[in-house]
Amino acid sequence: MKFNDLRSFLSALESRGELVRVNSAVNPRLEAPEIAARVVKENGPALLFTNPEGSAFPLLMNLFGTKSRIRLALGKEPADFGEEIVRFAHSAMESGFWGPLRNWRTGMRFLAARPSVVSSGPVQEVSEEADLGMMPITVSWPNDGGRFFTFPLVITCAPGTKRHNVGIYRMQVFDKTSTGMHWQIEKGGRFHFSASEKIRGKLPVAVAIGADPALLLSAVLPLPEGVDEMAFAGFLRGTPTQVIEGNVRVPATAEMILEGEVDPDERKLEGPFGDHYGHYSKQAEFPVFRIKRVFRRRDAIFHATVVGKPPMEDWHLGIMTLDIMKPFLRFMHPEIIDIWAYP
Repeated sequence: MKFNDLRSFLSALESRGELVRVNSAVNPRLEAPEIAARVVKENGPALLFTNPEGSAFPLLMNLFGTKSRIRLALGKEPADFGEEIVRFAHSAMESGFWGPLRNWRTGMRFLAARPSVVSSGPVQEVSEEADLGMMPITVSWPNDGGRFFTFPLVITCAPGTKRHNVGIYRMQVFDKTSTGMHWQIEKGGRFHFSASEKIRGKLPVAVAIGADPALLLSAVLPLPEGVDEMAFAGFLRGTPTQVIEGNVRVPATAEMILEGEVDPDERKLEGPFGDHYGHYSKQAEFPVFRIKRVFRRRDAIFHATVVGKPPMEDWHLGIMTLDIMKPFLRFMHPEIIDIWAYP
């Protein structure tokens, strides 16, 4: 089953009893994250809080909190994708005419993965000034430094090129039009930011909230630098990712797009933040994302997660990453028998 947007995936989950709507008023500060954290530990369903307090939008959490939901999102076992790509790589290296044709279906998936540019999309139904105070942005832990975007797809383009990166980096809210941008060293977005520092230019940035599951999962994966996450999402999905061109290209079927820029000369203290290993990461200075415009669907859904000591949703995503990447590692290093790289 192919899902070209978040909504079609949610419909499939609901029909399987894998999505629960919570219609009672719930506070995005601590309460909704606590509920999601308890549910994920019980291998429970995805949660759609339809009435988050102080917000104009419903809040989606625990989307990928079980192996079965990740498998449904991908359409097959995660490991099968890794094995498929490795088989194609082996056949491509064979001499003669027939070698590359042995896995022609995989080759066609690669060819079809290139993003498809469209003139408009559902994410452009509403255009408005930014007001982050109207979004159900969560506070997950009591000593967090504030509200954080926890599942944003941060889209950048390397200055002077058309090479895009889609990564997930937490974003602390500073005010209604600006956030931190937690770009760590050796991350794709940070490479683009460093390039903008060298030329002393502001870096255009777009942040997508609530994308289709293939793009969400592609953004999670540690793909090699230069591999386009939107193209890889097309490979996973089996159909091209529809994108709208601008300063950076954005997914046309997302729920929300925040458009803005990051100035290489501006930093602010970010954190603390309750992190993966059960402790708070300390405050540090990070770049500032200033939002110029918000585009969204009329009835947009806000997507978030809870990060903390496993098992949490990101634990399941980590296992998926291992399953997909393990065949690559064995292909490059045949002496590897097995690998475990998650707590």
